[in-house]
Amino acid sequence: MYDASGSGVGMILVWTDRAATLAALEFAWVTDEMPTSLPVVVDGWLSWPS
Repeated sequence: MYDASGSGVGMILVWTDRAATLAALEFAWVTDEMPTSLPVVVDGWLSWPS
């Protein structure tokens, strides 16, 4: 995921079991501080509110 300036801020990891059923979602950030909210979906893309 990227912020409005194009800098990477994190990723969503999708975990499935052997039957390809959703097992977990994990949010990982790559910034110095933990985000206070999750990204929103805008036109099919995860986007950080500006």
